[in-house]
Amino acid sequence: MPAENCRRAGWQSGPAPGRNLCRRYTMFGFKSSASKDTSHCLLKEVGIAEINKQHLRLASYAVEFSLIVDELSDREPTNQDWRRIDALLSKIMRYVAKHFSEEEALMREHGYPDYAAHKKLHDKFTAEMLKMQSEINNRNIKFKKKMSSLLWDWLYHHINEIDYKYREFFLGKGLS
Repeated sequence: MPAENCRRAGWQSGPAPGRNLCRRYTMFGFKSSASKDTSHCLLKEVGIAEINKQHLRLASYAVEFSLIVDELSDREPTNQDWRRIDALLSKIMRYVAKHFSEEEALMREHGYPDYAAHKKLHDKFTAEMLKMQSEINNRNIKFKKKMSSLLWDWLYHHINEIDYKYREFFLGKGLS
């Protein structure tokens, strides 16, 4: 399903659907080392296949949320829309918790030196998501663009600037 969400949202998929995504509206993307595509992609791989896969899933959820935001850009959400939003946000929150838990466990297991700072960033993002969930639960329609921006901005900056820092550390430990 992640690859399908990405195709519907305008991502270009490479030779391994669901694994190689490149350019969402020229703003955001994944690039697989297996790809022959030399276009500039904005989301870096962090060197650990399972974490890259999880980042892809998170990006897929961000795409799915963006599709809903685009759909609601010129109208008020219906009750059915709110149910879709609630369900998707719950799915995102569960997956973010799973991803953070697994990433943090990997850091602890291998003695990653910036673990405490990294965990603080995860905790801050989780708090922002909980705040956004509260706005959604209160049926605050202003959440739409804020939530979409929060997901995309966080994914882009966190993966490219924070997660990418551990790439060499884990590669040095023999992980890939």
